[in-house]
Amino acid sequence: MTEPARPTVRRAWALTYPLLIAGLTQIVVNVVDTAMLARLSTEALSAFALAAPVYLVALIVVRGWATAVQVQVAQRHGAGRPDEVAAAVRVGLAVSAGAGVAVGVLLYATAAPVLVLLGAPDELVGPGAAYLRVMGFAVPFAAVSFTLQGACAGIGATRVSMYTALLVNLVNLPLGLLLIFRTGLGVTGAALATVAATAAGTGYAACYSRTRLPRSGKSADTAAVTGQLWRIGWPEMSTSGIGYLNEALLAGFAARMGTHDLAAYRIVDNLILVVFTFLGSAAAAVMILAGQELGRGNAAGAAGWHRTGLRLMLIMVAVPSAVALAFGRPLIALVTDDPQVVDRAWAATPLALLSLAPFVVAMSHAALLRAAGDTRAVMFASVTSDYLLLIPLGWLLGVHLGLGLPGIYLAWICFGLLYAALLQLRYRRRFTRAEGPFPAPAAAPAEG
Repeated sequence: MTEPARPTVRRAWALTYPLLIAGLTQIVVNVVDTAMLARLSTEALSAFALAAPVYLVALIVVRGWATAVQVQVAQRHGAGRPDEVAAAVRVGLAVSAGAGVAVGVLLYATAAPVLVLLGAPDELVGPGAAYLRVMGFAVPFAAVSFTLQGACAGIGATRVSMYTALLVNLVNLPLGLLLIFRTGLGVTGAALATVAATAAGTGYAACYSRTRLPRSGKSADTAAVTGQLWRIGWPEMSTSGIGYLNEALLAGFAARMGTHDLAAYRIVDNLILVVFTFLGSAAAAVMILAGQELGRGNAAGAAGWHRTGLRLMLIMVAVPSAVALAFGRPLIALVTDDPQVVDRAWAATPLALLSLAPFVVAMSHAALLRAAGDTRAVMFASVTSDYLLLIPLGWLLGVHLGLGLPGIYLAWICFGLLYAALLQLRYRRRFTRAEGPFPAPAAAPAEG
């Protein structure tokens, strides 16, 4: 069994910064594709803008499964059970690859109908559907890559995510320039470049994993391991899917306010995404470290990482928020030269940044609950807060009462406060009160 590490911000940061770089680098991939297609034509950019979110929905399924593998590996690594780590990885890869193929085929088959259902103009259905059909081939690669990265992160090897993301960018940019402009493939060329880059990243993650993850000849009860992963994975998939739907609803609210508000919302939303990536990277590191302690049966050690993670998350929100407040308006002006959009985006920025404050507490609790495999509590808190406060208040304040974007971000603040409160209740009940400390993971039964 590996020895527990004393919880410190420095040790948590060592796992956080590779995840942060990976997250920021993944944002760059989308920004690069957007910039290249914008230079090609407005039609190409519009087709990409409609089709790319559909591909993101497909990725939600496989990402949720990768989180389940990460939690199981962290617990079993902490417990000093390499055979069970190997079993979780084997089963996780088999299921994720199968799910990736199934989702990819579904994406290919439904590309055009989905875009029509979303209201895409006739001239955009063709290029948008072509993009999605090509991206269907990327889903299985992404599924395997996410699972391998999650498994490596579970043992503390988070650098694989950073290296994989950097490689994806290194392949995507030059290949995208070649296929979009030189060969004249446009949106389809962007998709082909992304598939190739994703495949390259998956190959690297596979090679890296062979040197870091344990391998064992012992067999395990595949059905039992799959069931354990599913119990953790399906709430994660549901939470992400519903969250994405709510983002689409809020964008629709902004569209009802007017074109300038919608453009401003997209700019502020991207800014918040960057800051949230800082926070999410720290939360993922805390989940890994706490999961390892819970695997050892050391509930006190997991609580120590929870407290340490809270301090780190405060830093991870405060620093980029301060930069955004200091330089936000000039940065927004670089994105658009429309003064109305700049004014509306800047007016909403302070409230948007403030809306992240409750998430520091909420995500520190969520990290510990996820580390224990209690993803259903996180899902319940998120969905309850969504439909009790976020969506109705977003409509009421932003659209009905005419507060505009500040009204939407006031709704986000209320959502964050309720989300944090619900997770606080679950944390106290599960970790400090009647239900007692989190149990160590049970051994996976062997076959035969």
